[in-house]
Amino acid sequence: MQRSFWDQVGIGLSALCAIHCLVTPLIILSLPIMARYYLAHLWVHILLALLIVPVGLYAFWHGYRHHRNRLVFALGLPGLLIVATVPYLVHNLGLSISEPLLMVVGSLSLISAHWINRRSCACESHRH
Repeated sequence: MQRSFWDQVGIGLSALCAIHCLVTPLIILSLPIMARYYLAHLWVHILLALLIVPVGLYAFWHGYRHHRNRLVFALGLPGLLIVATVPYLVHNLGLSISEPLLMVVGSLSLISAHWINRRSCACESHRH
C-alpha cells in the first residue's frame, strides 16, 4: 500500500473534522435537540480523534522517513494535539475557549501537513 494513501486518508479525516466543526454551530441553531444529543457530545470528538491521530502519526512519520520535510511535523503535530485535547479541555475541564475555532485551526493544520506530505511523494527521485 502506498504511503501517500495514508495522507489521503488523513486529509479526508481532517476535512471531515473541519466540516463537523463548521456545521455543528449551524445545526445547533436550527436543531437544538440534535445538537444536544449528538453532535456536540464529547464522544463524537473522541471518535474523530481516535481515527485522525493514528492516521496522522503514521502518515507523517513514514513521509518524514523518506523526505525529511520537517514542515510536515511542524504543522501536523500541533494539529493532532489540538484535535486530541481541545474537546477534553472544553467538555471535561470546562475551559471557556472557542472550541469550534480551535478545532478548525487544528483541522486546517492537519490538512496542510498531509497536503505537503503528499506533494513530497510526487517527486521523481524514487517510488514508494
